[in-house]
Amino acid sequence: MINDIDMDLNRLLAEINSCIDCKECNEICDTYRVTNDELKSPNGRLKIAEKVFSNIQITEEQRIGLYTCTLCGLCDLTCQQEIRISEIIHSSKVRLVKEDKAPLEIHNKIIRGIIEKDNSVGGNPEERLNWLPESYKTKELFEKKDSDTLLFLGCMSSFRVTESALAPYEILKLADFDFKILEREPCCGEYVYSAGNLDIAKKIFQENIELFKTLGVKNLIVTCGGCLYAFDKIYRKYFKDFNIKVRHIIEVIYELEEINKITLKPLNKRITYHDACRIGRKYKSGPLYSEPRKLLDKCGIEVKELSKNPEECPCCGAGSGIRGVDSSICIKIGKELFSNVESKEIVTSCPLCVFNFRYVNYKNQMDKESKYITDYILDSMKK
Repeated sequence: MINDIDMDLNRLLAEINSCIDCKECNEICDTYRVTNDELKSPNGRLKIAEKVFSNIQITEEQRIGLYTCTLCGLCDLTCQQEIRISEIIHSSKVRLVKEDKAPLEIHNKIIRGIIEKDNSVGGNPEERLNWLPESYKTKELFEKKDSDTLLFLGCMSSFRVTESALAPYEILKLADFDFKILEREPCCGEYVYSAGNLDIAKKIFQENIELFKTLGVKNLIVTCGGCLYAFDKIYRKYFKDFNIKVRHIIEVIYELEEINKITLKPLNKRITYHDACRIGRKYKSGPLYSEPRKLLDKCGIEVKELSKNPEECPCCGAGSGIRGVDSSICIKIGKELFSNVESKEIVTSCPLCVFNFRYVNYKNQMDKESKYITDYILDSMKK
């Protein structure tokens, strides 16, 4: 793992220089395919990173090139030299921030919002729990509940794709699963980290770790791919004593169904399943490929695929804050992905992907519906 704190520049440069310019990584890169811009390709970004680490001034277009990478990790899979391209791109952003040459203003604006409002989407903190019906809210103990398991919903689920907060909450309640939620939940900080502002990100990480310790949290259940990636990979990278067990809601539901705490009945639907990057190939504890498909199958749902290998599933187009930098790229990536969707409905286990797919569908005036996976599981349980 590349250490963003004390970057070994010689090792970084040696890794970059091991590139043989085969450009196979470009063929799998979503941003390059829709822009045909070398600066927005893995190969081109490696060359920009080399300049960053060699103290060579880069242009504004090259800086944008780094910040239009979704950090999806597809390029890492195909590199013949096993260069950790996405990690190098991220490390170059960290370097630029340390030199006060990054991030972009849009990132600074969102980071200020995270600091001031505890969320990355500009939501009113007082409205964070608007998704929770009064029938539950009046009985909810929040932080006061004596449970060591926290359902951490994240910014997207709380404010933008609220059914991805409500359905998991209801499913766990119906299964009589012991957990608690926070009345004032913080942001996980993944957006800040992806933007390269390591100092602020680490401060957020530390504050959250202290909060979890205070509340006696030993288990974290998350609904968002970004939160999963942050807690399970990034937090552990910088805080070796972070020993909380982190799981995605799908892992928990899968286990509950296995022990007959949940009964699923057929819905008789046909959907296309999308493997989110940070729940699939970038998930440290093991990609969630089989569990969502098995659950959908038990819901009587026929699953169509976007790729022969789930590990190579394309990014939704919105990773690493790219939407704020150039939304047209998100729209083009999403449109290309939709061209391979055989069903009307596309389903995923990450609220950011759902949000972006809906945006793409609206902008392209396409006839697709995007849903979070627990919508179907809850419907199947209630049927």
